[in-house]
Amino acid sequence: MADVIFIDPVNAIHGKLKKTSDGYFWQSRVTGKRFYRQREENYQQNQSPRQKWNSQAFKYAHQQLRLLMSTPESIARLRSDYEAANHRAPNGKTYTTLRAWKFNSLLHAYKLANPFEA
Repeated sequence: MADVIFIDPVNAIHGKLKKTSDGYFWQSRVTGKRFYRQREENYQQNQSPRQKWNSQAFKYAHQQLRLLMSTPESIARLRSDYEAANHRAPNGKTYTTLRAWKFNSLLHAYKLANPFEA
Protein backbone atom coordinates (compact mmCIF):
# COMPACT_ATOMS: atom_id res chain seq x y z
CA MET A 1 0.00 0.00 0.00
CA ALA A 2 1.25 3.47 -0.84
CA ASP A 3 2.21 5.97 1.81
CA VAL A 4 -0.22 8.88 1.82
CA ILE A 5 1.22 12.26 2.69
CA PHE A 6 -1.25 14.91 3.75
CA ILE A 7 -0.28 18.46 2.83
CA ASP A 8 -1.97 21.47 4.31
CA PRO A 9 -3.53 23.21 1.28
CA VAL A 10 -2.63 26.64 2.67
CA ASN A 11 1.05 25.65 2.92
CA ALA A 12 1.02 24.16 -0.57
CA ILE A 13 0.35 27.56 -2.15
CA HIS A 14 3.34 29.20 -3.77
CA GLY A 15 3.64 31.96 -6.34
CA LYS A 16 0.86 34.39 -7.14
CA LEU A 17 -2.70 33.46 -6.31
CA LYS A 18 -4.00 35.39 -9.34
CA LYS A 19 -2.44 37.68 -11.90
CA THR A 20 -3.79 40.81 -10.21
CA SER A 21 -2.21 39.98 -6.83
CA ASP A 22 0.18 42.51 -5.33
CA GLY A 23 2.65 39.86 -4.24
CA TYR A 24 3.51 36.20 -4.14
CA PHE A 25 4.24 33.37 -1.71
CA TRP A 26 7.68 31.80 -1.44
CA GLN A 27 9.45 29.36 0.84
CA SER A 28 12.96 29.67 2.22
CA ARG A 29 15.14 26.69 1.30
CA VAL A 30 17.30 27.18 4.37
CA THR A 31 14.70 27.53 7.12
CA GLY A 32 11.65 26.09 5.37
CA LYS A 33 9.55 29.07 6.47
CA ARG A 34 6.94 30.53 4.15
CA PHE A 35 6.82 34.23 3.33
CA TYR A 36 4.66 36.60 1.35
CA ARG A 37 6.45 39.29 -0.64
CA GLN A 38 4.78 42.34 -2.10
CA ARG A 39 6.54 43.62 -5.16
CA GLU A 40 5.70 46.39 -7.58
CA GLU A 41 5.97 44.95 -11.07
CA ASN A 42 7.68 47.75 -12.90
CA TYR A 43 10.26 45.70 -14.76
CA GLN A 44 8.51 46.38 -18.07
CA GLN A 45 8.74 50.12 -17.48
CA ASN A 46 12.53 50.08 -17.15
CA GLN A 47 13.49 50.22 -20.81
CA SER A 48 16.62 51.20 -22.63
CA PRO A 49 16.39 54.22 -24.97
CA ARG A 50 16.28 51.89 -27.97
CA GLN A 51 13.40 49.89 -26.44
CA LYS A 52 11.49 53.12 -25.76
CA TRP A 53 12.02 54.16 -29.39
CA ASN A 54 10.72 50.79 -30.61
CA SER A 55 7.75 51.02 -28.22
CA GLN A 56 6.87 54.46 -29.60
CA ALA A 57 7.08 53.08 -33.14
CA PHE A 58 4.73 50.20 -32.25
CA LYS A 59 2.32 52.56 -30.52
CA TYR A 60 2.25 54.85 -33.57
CA ALA A 61 1.77 51.94 -35.98
CA HIS A 62 -1.09 50.45 -33.94
CA GLN A 63 -2.88 53.82 -33.68
CA GLN A 64 -2.53 54.58 -37.39
CA LEU A 65 -3.56 51.07 -38.43
CA ARG A 66 -6.71 51.31 -36.32
CA LEU A 67 -7.60 54.59 -38.03
CA LEU A 68 -6.82 53.31 -41.52
CA MET A 69 -8.86 50.13 -41.09
CA SER A 70 -11.93 51.94 -39.75
CA THR A 71 -13.83 52.52 -43.01
CA PRO A 72 -14.48 50.23 -45.99
CA GLU A 73 -13.22 52.90 -48.42
CA SER A 74 -9.84 53.14 -46.71
CA ILE A 75 -9.58 49.34 -46.57
CA ALA A 76 -10.24 49.17 -50.32
CA ARG A 77 -7.56 51.82 -50.92
CA LEU A 78 -5.10 49.91 -48.74
CA ARG A 79 -5.90 46.67 -50.57
CA SER A 80 -5.14 48.28 -53.94
CA ASP A 81 -1.84 49.67 -52.54
CA TYR A 82 -1.06 46.22 -51.14
CA GLU A 83 -1.63 44.58 -54.53
CA ALA A 84 0.38 47.29 -56.33
CA ALA A 85 3.33 46.71 -53.97
CA ASN A 86 3.17 42.93 -54.68
CA HIS A 87 2.74 42.27 -50.95
CA ARG A 88 6.26 43.62 -50.32
CA ALA A 89 6.84 46.11 -47.47
CA PRO A 90 9.57 48.79 -47.44
CA ASN A 91 11.77 46.49 -45.34
CA GLY A 92 11.92 44.05 -48.28
CA LYS A 93 9.83 41.28 -46.72
CA THR A 94 6.70 39.84 -48.33
CA TYR A 95 3.58 39.64 -46.16
CA THR A 96 0.57 37.40 -46.64
CA THR A 97 -1.96 39.72 -44.99
CA LEU A 98 -2.88 43.32 -45.64
CA ARG A 99 -2.78 44.16 -41.93
CA ALA A 100 0.76 42.84 -41.41
CA TRP A 101 1.97 44.60 -44.57
CA LYS A 102 0.55 47.97 -43.52
CA PHE A 103 1.72 47.60 -39.92
CA ASN A 104 5.31 47.02 -41.02
CA SER A 105 5.07 49.86 -43.53
CA LEU A 106 3.94 52.19 -40.73
CA LEU A 107 6.77 50.98 -38.48
CA HIS A 108 9.27 51.66 -41.24
CA ALA A 109 7.82 55.13 -41.91
CA TYR A 110 7.96 56.07 -38.21
CA LYS A 111 11.55 54.89 -37.84
CA LEU A 112 12.62 56.86 -40.92
CA ALA A 113 10.87 60.00 -39.69
CA ASN A 114 12.23 59.61 -36.13
CA PRO A 115 15.69 58.03 -36.32
CA PHE A 116 17.14 56.50 -33.16
CA GLU A 117 19.78 58.63 -31.51
CA ALA A 118 21.74 57.02 -28.69
